[in-house]
Amino acid sequence: MPTAKHPAVLKAVFEEASRLIAAGGIPTEILAAPRSAYRYFSRDYVTLRPDGVFPKQAANQALIVRDSAGTNRFSGAPGIAGVPDWGGLYCSTQQQAQINELRHYARKEVVNPTMVNRGLAAPMKVPVNGQGFPHAGAALNLKCIVQIQIMGAFTAADLSAHNPGARRFLDRVGAATPVISALRAAGLPARSLWDHMCDGDDCSVARGIGLAVGNTPFLSALQATTVRPSDRSSEESGDHLVCFGRNGQTIPNLFVEKAYVFPISGPPVEVPVGF
Repeated sequence: MPTAKHPAVLKAVFEEASRLIAAGGIPTEILAAPRSAYRYFSRDYVTLRPDGVFPKQAANQALIVRDSAGTNRFSGAPGIAGVPDWGGLYCSTQQQAQINELRHYARKEVVNPTMVNRGLAAPMKVPVNGQGFPHAGAALNLKCIVQIQIMGAFTAADLSAHNPGARRFLDRVGAATPVISALRAAGLPARSLWDHMCDGDDCSVARGIGLAVGNTPFLSALQATTVRPSDRSSEESGDHLVCFGRNGQTIPNLFVEKAYVFPISGPPVEVPVGF
């Protein structure tokens, strides 16, 4: 998981981003029906009824915030006084973003079948192709993906790559003297705050931005481009949607419409969700 390696940078970014957001400086988008989002979780939590239906009560577990004390990119514990913690429910508004994230984290979960066949007692978990990505079928087979319908309208901060205002907002945050000083004191390389936000290992800037959005009453979510690359094409990216809330809270205005499970070979299987 990404970590915020520089709490002082996180705090400086949080404070400047909060100031600019209060002044109306962050680009936003109103999200409403019929938009959909996608979220994956472990197949271990999928138990179907005898009629093949995924019970709504179980499926709705995918809508509960669980990470306000954790270490996700845009949410979690700040690690420094004066910055509130917020949890986030992470979805993707494009399927390719969800697949890129899934395959990135599946590197540690996919077991090499050759080692199992050799009878090793503790088979190593290893990538299965030359680019360091597990085979798509093996990665997906471990997960269930739910399709989530956005029901009621809400406002999200839009820091995705296709919004030209996103980089302008990050540039303004990065130009603030306290942010410049914090970056220098941390010994971080001189680059745009956009690049710092998209850092695949250090989420100090990303979490500072995310917690500022989460702490803003009129913003419910953050839309941002995935930082996880595709092993097929640099054009296969897509956006994430992070809905902010407290641990144990179910995010409102979202409805689990259907679920998909994935055999090792063959097409995905659509699973109905019902009461």
